[in-house]
Amino acid sequence: MGRRTMGKVLVGGGIALLLWAALAFTGASLGGPPEHLSFANRRPYNEVKRAAHAAFLPLVVRASVGMCLLLGGARILGSEGES
Repeated sequence: MGRRTMGKVLVGGGIALLLWAALAFTGASLGGPPEHLSFANRRPYNEVKRAAHAAFLPLVVRASVGMCLLLGGARILGSEGES
């Protein structure tokens, strides 16, 4: 695998991890698919707050790893053009 291919794989993996982090946090905050939510079966504020707080650390970890992969791949792709 060449440097250019490795850079593209890292950038793609970083973007995928960032998307996963955002969607997982949103899903934890919503508590389920949005089409099943209605005013009658909404969750209380304290339950949403606890779910969001519990999902925050995984969000930070996934987003940090995703950003590192993205920046590492971008650096590899950027250094490819300088040589």
